[in-house]
Amino acid sequence: MTGRPENKLETHFEEYGSLAKPMIIGRVVRFALGLWLLYLLYQLIVYGPSLLVDQTPPNHWTWWLTAAFGIMVTPYVVNIGFSQSWKHWPRLAVLAIALLLVVIDLGVYGTWWAQPLGVFALVWFIYWSAHLGISFLLSASLATPGCEMRALPHLWMLLTGRETREHYCPGFLDNLDRWERKRRSA
Repeated sequence: MTGRPENKLETHFEEYGSLAKPMIIGRVVRFALGLWLLYLLYQLIVYGPSLLVDQTPPNHWTWWLTAAFGIMVTPYVVNIGFSQSWKHWPRLAVLAIALLLVVIDLGVYGTWWAQPLGVFALVWFIYWSAHLGISFLLSASLATPGCEMRALPHLWMLLTGRETREHYCPGFLDNLDRWERKRRSA
């Protein structure tokens, strides 16, 4: 196994078979995170249009916490999920689009939060929560080595037989998997 890279925004793809598959605790945690994200997706689909696509910004702290989480994970979801190395650019693109829509909302509606920004926020929330949630569930089911964002390419590899590259998890799951392997071998 190669060493885990220090710069988490960099994409360092490893050859297939380089990373160990998650064990039972890692898979259960991935499954639980996937369910939580798909519950968030459900909430977004059911309540998001009435809460986000409005002339007033969402006023509950959980929406703002969700937005902060989404801004944080966007580069990882995009870069690792799509096998790209765009570093921080996906995050900057989301922020630039949001800023442009704030300017449009101010000019057209006279308020910083109106339908254009609300629709963009809703679509962006739905995208990353669906992509990440499905990836977590697939990763738990398939025992995808490393990052859950490689679960869709891993599934494609299983279906086609064409090997895919692996990637360390930029979050806490690599540490959890290492702890579980060490605990199991002791």
